[in-house]
Amino acid sequence: MPIFVDNGLDSKMLVEACVNAGVKGIEYTLRRSDAHEMIPWIRRNYPDLFLLVGSTLDDASIVAHCKKRYLQLLTVPELDEIGVDGFVSMIGWTQDSIRKYSPNRIIIPTASTTTEAFQQMSAGAHFIKILGSDISLVKRCRAEPAFDYCPIFVTGGQNPESIPETVAAGALLIGSGFDLILKGMSDDVTCDQVTEKLKIYLDITRESRTKHWPETVSDTILNNSEWLNTLSHYHPFTQDTGE
Repeated sequence: MPIFVDNGLDSKMLVEACVNAGVKGIEYTLRRSDAHEMIPWIRRNYPDLFLLVGSTLDDASIVAHCKKRYLQLLTVPELDEIGVDGFVSMIGWTQDSIRKYSPNRIIIPTASTTTEAFQQMSAGAHFIKILGSDISLVKRCRAEPAFDYCPIFVTGGQNPESIPETVAAGALLIGSGFDLILKGMSDDVTCDQVTEKLKIYLDITRESRTKHWPETVSDTILNNSEWLNTLSHYHPFTQDTGE
């Protein structure tokens, strides 16, 4: 999953490159200074693209305070009203917030311990975000005593060399920022060049998931509900709707 951080490149070009590469979902972070304009624009112009919003804060009073300096910030209710598909947080969310939004939105809070990860899963989180600098935590969350339950989304330092090891450690989803994806490329990089670079990341991730998570990449999966049913953990989308 490409992650949009504030790196100065044209946002609309990057979104177009993602779609051209076959990316089905992106994480647009509130760190990006154009987030308040781009998130509604993406929702309007690419309704079929899964749009997760990163760097979310689930406390409106904190958002109001921070917005004095970071004008692009939006509250979770505002983003929910826009119709984004889910939320990612580096800080983590309260269990009340997770319970409120998880029946209808993908929730991916960050955890720094196995206890924190499982508490957030119990509240209804769909995946747990773990920084790529601590693969040992990924392994602990996926260890035998955890009974193959905790689904992991790893970000930070993910490139074609590290992705296979990260997936092998137990990560189901991988995220990488354009600051890393396009590292070493010129500032006037074209949409086609970004597309080709993204395809490399996608191919390596698919190969790794096919090896370690073959049930999630089966050709017989027809829709999102069927994909959710391949996961070993509980997912509130289907449980809350009675499916």
